[in-house]
Amino acid sequence: MTNPSAGARLRALIQRGSIAVAPGCYDGLTARLVEQAGFEAAYMSGLCVAATLGEPDVGAISVDAMVERARIIAQSTSLPLIVDADSGYGGAYNVFRATRAFEAAGAAALHLEDQPFPKKCAAMPGKTLVGAAEMVARIRVALEARTDPDFMIIARTDAFAVEGLDAAIARAQVYEQAGADATIIMSVAAEADMARITASLKKPTIVMMVENLRPLVPAARLQAIGYPLVVYPVSLLQGQVHAQARMLAALREDGSTAASAAAAVTLGDIAGHLDLPRASRVDADYARYLAQARDGVAAQ
Repeated sequence: MTNPSAGARLRALIQRGSIAVAPGCYDGLTARLVEQAGFEAAYMSGLCVAATLGEPDVGAISVDAMVERARIIAQSTSLPLIVDADSGYGGAYNVFRATRAFEAAGAAALHLEDQPFPKKCAAMPGKTLVGAAEMVARIRVALEARTDPDFMIIARTDAFAVEGLDAAIARAQVYEQAGADATIIMSVAAEADMARITASLKKPTIVMMVENLRPLVPAARLQAIGYPLVVYPVSLLQGQVHAQARMLAALREDGSTAASAAAAVTLGDIAGHLDLPRASRVDADYARYLAQARDGVAAQ
């Protein structure tokens, strides 16, 4: 019996009846931290990957860079991974190629959004949308591109901030009908609006929680509203920047990091998160195999 694919495991999480929480990660270490903390799914944000490359979230990072990062994350964790595929990186074949590449990299799902290419971060003003027909075409191309029918194609709409709730729900309904496995309506803050969304859609719809942008609704409440999955896309990046900026300020002012050292983990802690014992076991096995081989050659 073959093991279920990443997509199949993500579908099972979404369909089980209790909400799953997917923190955002953006490299191998943060992926390991998410899994070691006991979460059941992970998310790779385009904003976070762009930030690690020194760029804002304006669609400047290539699909190949995003796919390579997804591969690193998928190899670093056993959790099903949802990846941010922006607006598909260009025309129809770009969407097709991106879908194939993210699936091959080990992701469980991707989401496409209904902004033009290049896109803007959902938190930025001045966003624009493509027509619903163009987004439907993107969804259908992605559905045709996947090789595993369980690899999830999620349709994201930024219509709430541009056209309002009714328009956003209408678009999500159209995207469901086009075959999207799930939807995301961005920028929703009020619980009443969330309840309207979940009541209006037939397929799973996913919600995102972003610190210092909109009110944070606890997972238990989101489950009662009808969400099967909540994503915290940028929490680890926000925490990293905060902690690192404080440590750098202390070093600049005091000439030492002593004031913030107590809040820092040890190198041993980091080695543990990265599973140094596994690497050590490989080295030990290699030394044993080498000794055995040398003994065998000497015996001849």
